Amino acid sequence: MQKKIYLTGALLVALSSGASANSPYISKVFEYSPAPGQYVNELPEYAEGDDAATMARKAGEQLIGAATPGMITLGAYGGYVIFGFDHPVVNLHGRYDFQVYGNALPGSNTSAEPGVVSVSVDANGNGLPDDEWYQLAGSDYSLPSTMHQSSIVYCRPSADHVAVPDPADKSIVDAEYIAYTAIPYLDAIPESGFLHKVSFHSQSYWPEWMGSTIHFEGERLASNAEDVSGNGKRWETHPLNWGYADNLPNAEYRGFSIDWAVDAEGRGVNLQQIDFVRVHTGILQNLGWLGEESTEVSGAEDLHPDAVYSPSWPSDPIDPAAEYGSPTGIAMTEASAQATSDIYDLQGHCILHNADYQQILDLPRGIYIQLTQGKAKKILKK
Repeated sequence: MQKKIYLTGALLVALSSGASANSPYISKVFEYSPAPGQYVNELPEYAEGDDAATMARKAGEQLIGAATPGMITLGAYGGYVIFGFDHPVVNLHGRYDFQVYGNALPGSNTSAEPGVVSVSVDANGNGLPDDEWYQLAGSDYSLPSTMHQSSIVYCRPSADHVAVPDPADKSIVDAEYIAYTAIPYLDAIPESGFLHKVSFHSQSYWPEWMGSTIHFEGERLASNAEDVSGNGKRWETHPLNWGYADNLPNAEYRGFSIDWAVDAEGRGVNLQQIDFVRVHTGILQNLGWLGEESTEVSGAEDLHPDAVYSPSWPSDPIDPAAEYGSPTGIAMTEASAQATSDIYDLQGHCILHNADYQQILDLPRGIYIQLTQGKAKKILKK
């Protein structure tokens, strides 16, 4: 059953003159916390002594006041920015409500770097983004390959770190530059790896105003990158269908709907309006000489800045799957008819112990973690 959340508070009033009372563009950046990346400390530029507040202000200088006034990088998986408008963004049911602009290029197979978008309501009224976050469920939200409640810790290179060049690719000047430990989903075996440093960007990739370790949590998408050359020389990053920032060219994508909001357990929520938007890089991937995959943000726009909330739905609601397509391969991974499995929900709670194949087939529709003979995998029950 869908969870309903109804929020109260002042709603926007349209001016009878027809003039816009509210700016459609970003008015404030509340937090800028990128993961390490090849454009970090450059987009925006770091100066010695800058702290988190200064860097948030510099990010704001790139994003405030126009549709695409500048650009910031979010670095590798997990890095994020939080921003807001000078008014709440109203949820017009069945319509696209706001847009987040990136730098994905038309006709390019190398520029889709999907960012996950979440929204929040200023429920406590203090003007800060410290309330519950709701993710906007894009096209890949329910895919078995999507890793909910993922996390990662990056470790700053030591002062005496010695670069380890890649002998097979001269453009990778340090194949063991920034170490990370990632946990794809709750109770999964941690993954260890490194972000590479490439010859095209020689500055520090570590956000210099941040500490010696950085921890991020949030949905992690499956890699969209393909080494089409087979030797790391030519990469393609295929766009996802819909619902992600910096994924499709700005002119080819219509935006985001607040109707897509879900809570931490994946249940739909009914939000009348939102006050804050959070975008984080959704993919953890090195792309050879291209460096890490990182979401860039170049601005955002409220698509109906003077709207008034109505609980009614239009007779022709948007259908992004019809416009942009649905991802393929959504299917439940078949369990062995002989083996039994423990089945967990996405919060790590065991809901079935020693379940047989029929019990798994009888599960309600949803995403689960199946543990069989010590091996875990995600399943989607349709």
